Amino acid sequence: MTTMRRFTVLLGIIVAALALSAAPSAVAANPDVNHFTMSDSVTDNDFCGTGQTVDISAFVRGTEFLAPNQPVVYRNVTEGYFVLTNPVNDATVIQQFAGPFSVTIISGTPEGIHTVEITYKGLPEILRTDHGGVLLRDAGYIVFHEVDNGDQFVSSEIFIDRGPHPEAESDFTLFCEVVTSALGLS
Repeated sequence: MTTMRRFTVLLGIIVAALALSAAPSAVAANPDVNHFTMSDSVTDNDFCGTGQTVDISAFVRGTEFLAPNQPVVYRNVTEGYFVLTNPVNDATVIQQFAGPFSVTIISGTPEGIHTVEITYKGLPEILRTDHGGVLLRDAGYIVFHEVDNGDQFVSSEIFIDRGPHPEAESDFTLFCEVVTSALGLS
């Protein structure tokens, strides 16, 4: 899996854990709405490929629209954070996010090769130390066009970038560079 998909995968894990199966409804129908709050913690024993352990706790609060009343496949509005801690030295990085997220199929069908438009608005990501120093900030409006073959990722590119979005523009490599250094893993 490419590092570019890291945030999308994290969000996908949260959504998959909370998602309810719902049949698509007509565009004019009322949306099927799910309000949720989630908190969890995990240990990553090979954080960013370093071979070192990082403890991760998460809190997410949001509303997802499982059968939106607009031409999108999925839409949510979430806010939350991940706390990443090096258990050896207690160094901590906090990753926060907030804003709406949506996925729209713009060509093809989900079973075959298709292109989706993935849109983030607001604060896709801010990384800061536990003392408040900002390490990295992606904010604004960004749209990706992602090609998939069924459930398999093929490629992705930034279609609209009204940011700053240094993390996305780096093909999502800055996260590991910045966080491993701040946690004392590099």
